[in-house]
Amino acid sequence: MIRPGVPAPALCGRIGQEVREERHGVRYHALQTRSLMNRCTSPRVPFEWTVNPYRGCTMGCRYCYAAYTHDYLGRAGQGDFHSVVYAKEGGEGETLRGLVRSARRRELVALGTATDPYQPGERSFGTTRRFLEVAAGVRGLRLSITTKGALVLRDLDLLHRIHQRSSLTIAVSLISPDAELLRRIEPWAPPPDVRLEMVRRLVDAGIDAGVTIAPILPGLTDQERDLDVLVREIAAARACHVSWSLLFLRSPTREIWLEWLGREFPHRLAAYERAYARRSHLGGAYVARIRELMRRLCERHRVAVRLFPREKASPADDQLGLFG
Repeated sequence: MIRPGVPAPALCGRIGQEVREERHGVRYHALQTRSLMNRCTSPRVPFEWTVNPYRGCTMGCRYCYAAYTHDYLGRAGQGDFHSVVYAKEGGEGETLRGLVRSARRRELVALGTATDPYQPGERSFGTTRRFLEVAAGVRGLRLSITTKGALVLRDLDLLHRIHQRSSLTIAVSLISPDAELLRRIEPWAPPPDVRLEMVRRLVDAGIDAGVTIAPILPGLTDQERDLDVLVREIAAARACHVSWSLLFLRSPTREIWLEWLGREFPHRLAAYERAYARRSHLGGAYVARIRELMRRLCERHRVAVRLFPREKASPADDQLGLFG
C-alpha cells in the first residue's frame, strides 16, 4: 500500500538524502540499486525485462504515463516527477548476471520504458553508459533502447560493440514534425530536426534504428496530413522501421494531462473527458482507423512497420466522433 510521504519499504534505505546536483530547478538524488534490471510480466508489452537508469525524467512530457512511479518514493501528489530525479547507482554485478540469464533465454531487455535513459542528467551521472558497458560484455543479448535524447550519439562506440555481439534496436521517440507544438507538449526534449538527425547518424553507423510515434494524441497529432508529413520525414531520415501507440491515461497522468489540456487546448478538453471517462486507453473504431492510416502512410513512404501489441478493446467502443 502506498502511503503519501512514505517511500515503499524496499526503497526506504536506498534513497540518498544529499542533493547531488541542481540545474534549472531540477534536483538529483542518488538511489542505490541491487540491479538495474526489472522483471516485466505484463502481457501488454513485448519485453521480459526493463531497465530505467533514472526515476523521474526532465524531458517534461505532459503525457508521461510513468508519473505514478514517484508515489513509491514517497512523493505522491507533489507533482515533481520532472523536477526531482533519482539516479541509480551500483548493482553492476547483479545486472551482469541478469543480462547473461536474459541472453541465454533469448528474452528481450528494454532500456528506457518509463524514463528517458538519455535525459540531460545522464551527461553528469552516466548511469546509462555504465549499463551499456556491462551489456557490451555479454554475447547474444536482445536489447532495445527508446529515447528522445541526442546524448545517445555519445555512446556510438558501445552501441556498435553491442550491435556486433547481440541484437540491438533503437527507437527514437517523435510524435510530431511541428516544433512549436512539441515545445508545448515536450518542453525540454530535443526538437524534431535533432531527433531525425539522430536516426540518420545511428543508421549510418550500421545500427537498426527507427522511430516510435508514441503516443499519438487524439485531436492533436492524429490528423492524416500531419502524420503524412511525419512519416515522410522519418523515411527521409532512412529509418529502418516505425512503431506507434495511442495515448494511455492513468492517474495521476490523467489529471496532469487534462489540467494542461484545459489551459493549452480548452476546445479539446470535453472530448477527452468523455473518451477517457472510464478507460485508460481508447479502442474500437478509432484504433482501427489509426491503424489503417498508419499502414497506408508507411506503405506510401516505404517504411517498415513494427507494431506494439494490440490493446484489448470492446468491439462496441467508438470514439471516432470525439476527435474529428
